[in-house]
Amino acid sequence: MLVGANGTRFTPQEDAEDFGRLLREARAMKDLSAADLASRCGVTAAEVLAFEEGRVIPAKPPFAAYMRALGFTAV
Repeated sequence: MLVGANGTRFTPQEDAEDFGRLLREARAMKDLSAADLASRCGVTAAEVLAFEEGRVIPAKPPFAAYMRALGFTAV
């Protein structure tokens, strides 16, 4: 569960939706298809798209792996 700057707690579903949106934006910045990213991560394009749609909970572990595959550092 993430905590906002003002102490607001976000649900796991909200986390998943936020991480999914960030991944979709990062993938677009790198001009990669879901299939391209999936190939880099050893998963299917359907798994990448499910993540981007906020359907993967918990979201933080796969988010970090996807971001590393895109060349970003994830904490």
